[in-house]
Amino acid sequence: MKANEAFDNVCSLISGKYTASGWKYSKSGHWMTKKDKNFMYKVFFYTSWNNISDKNVAFYGECAIIPLKSKDKIFHINTRRCNVPSGQLYWNIANEENWERTVKEFTNWLDSVFIPIVECCMNDLDNFVKQVAVRGFYPPNGYVVDISFILTYGSRELAEEATKRYYASLDESIKKEFKENYESMINGNKAVSAYGNNMMRNYSNFRNIVENKIVVII
Repeated sequence: MKANEAFDNVCSLISGKYTASGWKYSKSGHWMTKKDKNFMYKVFFYTSWNNISDKNVAFYGECAIIPLKSKDKIFHINTRRCNVPSGQLYWNIANEENWERTVKEFTNWLDSVFIPIVECCMNDLDNFVKQVAVRGFYPPNGYVVDISFILTYGSRELAEEATKRYYASLDESIKKEFKENYESMINGNKAVSAYGNNMMRNYSNFRNIVENKIVVII
């Protein structure tokens, strides 16, 4: 079986388990999506450009929450960051005999990591924002948070609390970079290092903190 056929089949098997709950699958894009009035929830299916048919065909994935009014991922996590499949970077789906295990393990990952987040976000956004401010989107991976999300759908007070927790969660070397650039840029001055320039160039928590002048007591 050709590599692209194996990949298409596994994507279809996985997405088929979620269509009854409102997810839509794009065969051409190899992703499935669900929407509410605020966000698009998206599951990306990935493979490799150097697959070898009948020998090695990679399969892995990523989940993301994307506001409908922007293209920024306010939360995203992939299978590799969660160490699934265990001890490997991807599932090998070259042979059909491996599909059942792949589908089971991938859907178990979705059901334990992403689907609960989607349901909380869709069903009780106000309460979910408060939860995220305290513990992040996915606590097993540390304090994963998006300051703009907290500020937009929560409050400035919550965003300030989340900012303090976010700063506290950083490695010591990053804290130093954050502190030096924040103290300069919050007062309208330029970045003092490449960290400040890079963070302001792309969507980031640092950029959202500085642009919204969120107070951080360091």
